[in-house]
Amino acid sequence: MAVLTPALVPPRVQGLRSSLLASLGLLHLACGGAVHGTSESSGGTENVAGAAGNASTSTAGQSGSGGQGMVHPTPHVPKPTCTSPQPDAAGVYVSCTEGYTYRKKSDRCRGVETGRDEASLPRVSGFVDCSADPSVCSAYQYGACQSQTPNGLACISLCGSDADCEAGSTCRCSGDGPGQCTYGDSCETDADCETGYHCASTYMGCGYTPFTCQSAQDMCFSAAECGGDFAVCTPEPIIVGDQAAQGARKCGPGSVCGRPFLVLSEPRLPAAVSRTDWLRPQAPAVAHLTTQERAALAEHFSQLGRMEHASIAAFARFQLQLLSLGAPPELVEACNQALVDETAHTRLCFGIASAYAGRALGPGPLDVQYSLETASLIDVVDLVIAEGCFGETRAALEALEAADNAEDPVIRAAYAGIAEDEQRHAELAFRFVRWALEREPDAVRPRIRAALATPPDSATLVAVPCLQALLAASSLAA
Repeated sequence: MAVLTPALVPPRVQGLRSSLLASLGLLHLACGGAVHGTSESSGGTENVAGAAGNASTSTAGQSGSGGQGMVHPTPHVPKPTCTSPQPDAAGVYVSCTEGYTYRKKSDRCRGVETGRDEASLPRVSGFVDCSADPSVCSAYQYGACQSQTPNGLACISLCGSDADCEAGSTCRCSGDGPGQCTYGDSCETDADCETGYHCASTYMGCGYTPFTCQSAQDMCFSAAECGGDFAVCTPEPIIVGDQAAQGARKCGPGSVCGRPFLVLSEPRLPAAVSRTDWLRPQAPAVAHLTTQERAALAEHFSQLGRMEHASIAAFARFQLQLLSLGAPPELVEACNQALVDETAHTRLCFGIASAYAGRALGPGPLDVQYSLETASLIDVVDLVIAEGCFGETRAALEALEAADNAEDPVIRAAYAGIAEDEQRHAELAFRFVRWALEREPDAVRPRIRAALATPPDSATLVAVPCLQALLAASSLAA
């Protein structure tokens, strides 16, 4: 195992990782004890929210401005560069060492079925169970039985080319066979963009990476230009008429995602609607902001409110799963508190969004269909590792980064409080996995190893050592 020393791991990451390991009593098992926190005197277990509360002054809000550790590039005069371009086998996607990938041309996936007219078949809509008979998926365009559900598998429609996908989405081929439609793309290839600029991947936070056109107005082309532990280079939302659109790329601290509500392997969110009962009135400074800046901040915090609202559903489902598995009362009580926390986060974020928007905003109805099936211990372990061990640790780190980069005391206090809560939620996730390991070690260990084999691109420096320490403790106890 590679040892990550304090010189190689950002202090914020060291602190959260040490705090989580200490809460589990496993600090001595992490990478041979080489993990250190942000404070020598505290042994690396200080409350991570304290770091956010002592953040230095930085620029305003979340409109792409940063502060401590954040670089502020000026708009690019030269066009984007791509050092050592690495095209994929089909020459469709080109990866650049600068940290982004662009889509050079459209592609037809290799090896797709040609013996039938796929275009004449309907695409999958809703839930189609294929656990007992995978062949039922053949009735759909590029049908495949591969979407995981708590009780089995469901059909999805893959794609052979961009033409099979809806507007605003592209077909991303992978290997030999159909690809998958991905949504939120505002361009398909470089041909849709200004000459010399790419249709490039753009990390928008929370695992969402659509393709959007670079432009001469961009202040950055990749997160590598921005600095900061979790800085992102992302298009600023703007308002064109009554519609939201994407403006210039700017450096920012990223989104604070909370625990995702995953159903059929996809996150679900409510819409943002006009209502007053879900907001807790807040008073961030707005007089110095332009109309576009206020609209961007309103959109940002509305999105956070939607994510936090979905987190309520994730914990409500987890509560039922804990009860069905006969979990101990301390886990049930911690989950109850998490529900209270996420409700408060939702009201807080919509309160801030409403202040920036100048009108009341709140969450609409949330689709929970197919989310409440009874799940086995292994199903719940898989879900908690994805939603909690990775999702919540990422949320805590992003909240700390956001607090460090917020000048407005209202925004800084909001993020600091969220960071403290998200750390406790991450602790709950790891405590549950430890309990599951003690209950069925032979069944749970392979699920943890599978998660470690392909970790998501989020919070790996925290979640991976914690999961490894749980495995080590389980082996010692065997």
